[in-house]
Amino acid sequence: MSTSVVLVPGAPVLVPELSGSAVADTAPRLADICDVLRRAQGDASRVVVVGTDHAGRTLGDSRSTLARWGADVPVGRPAAPPAQHGAVPDAALIAWWLLDRAGVDLPRSFTGVCGSPDSTPTPASGDLLVVVADGPASLTPRAPVPEDPRGIALDKQLAQWLRASGKLPDPGGLVADEIGWWSRPAWLVLAELVAGRAAREALSWAPFGVGYHLAWWPPEAVVTTGVAPDVRTAGPVLPGGAS
Repeated sequence: MSTSVVLVPGAPVLVPELSGSAVADTAPRLADICDVLRRAQGDASRVVVVGTDHAGRTLGDSRSTLARWGADVPVGRPAAPPAQHGAVPDAALIAWWLLDRAGVDLPRSFTGVCGSPDSTPTPASGDLLVVVADGPASLTPRAPVPEDPRGIALDKQLAQWLRASGKLPDPGGLVADEIGWWSRPAWLVLAELVAGRAAREALSWAPFGVGYHLAWWPPEAVVTTGVAPDVRTAGPVLPGGAS
């Protein structure tokens, strides 16, 4: 594959204006995400963002704000046309903001996926693909969904899958709903895009009971065989990254 693929979290809590007292927990990981995006852009000519959107919406280069979450923070390239407030899916808003934060000033588009194999985009040479997806939201008692051992197990499996390749762990749509794995459609597309290759760099963490993951597959990824740490207690895995 001649495209670079990056997995990023879709968490509004990454935005300092939205995170409040949690900013101390999110700032180091935000720095890691921006660093990977900057390096991944390489010679890319555009960014294609993929995220779960049950309406299956697509969006061209545009700008908006994070006002729906209570902060009038602009997102998107300043020269891009404005989008209607409700027209930008959540995953696109977070991706736009992360790209802005990383200084990736490339034309961008969004493809919303809802679980159908036909929704997997066909990347072009020179694309930077950014997949927005989270792990289960049931990892601790403070999580959005009541703590569930199935969610804890799946999040560990997802972290291992990023580093060891193979078949994506998938409990199915019903269990995914029960454990708060709402990003499942985007993970399925990610698995199609990377075709069993291990990420060259990967990071997993879960400070708020939701599994967050960052990973990068360069155009010619180096397959690694590292085993993921326990995302709730152990440090991240990134070459030279913070722990």
